[in-house]
Amino acid sequence: MTSDTTAIAMRRGDLTVRASLTWRREGWRYAVSLSSDAVETIEEVADDAFEALCRVREHLEPRGWRIGVVGAQADVWPSGMARDQGGGLRAYRVGEDRVGDLVDVFAPADPDTVTTVAAQRAETDRRFELIRRAAGG
Repeated sequence: MTSDTTAIAMRRGDLTVRASLTWRREGWRYAVSLSSDAVETIEEVADDAFEALCRVREHLEPRGWRIGVVGAQADVWPSGMARDQGGGLRAYRVGEDRVGDLVDVFAPADPDTVTTVAAQRAETDRRFELIRRAAGG
């Protein structure tokens, strides 16, 4: 079993708290758990780490919490290959004119730079569409 833990910040309004985000591989699946004094421990399991992270975020978002990881930024989304072969641990930074570099999904980020799962999905879909159109597709 492979695992890693990252110290991150999470924010709701003006309140910023520390949290611990852990991912681990369980066979062919990934578990992601978030622990903090501010909320109960949340754990989700999915086929890849990015999807498990999204599910953890979706537990917190209705309560106004945003977790500070690169994988929650509006311009970050994994490709199918990054999910299938890399377990969703890395994702692409998506520009408006091209797909950029791979980034570590669990790297800490300022919570002010992240968004909701739904807004992230909509923004990366919009950017991928711009790239497809520019390429003549």
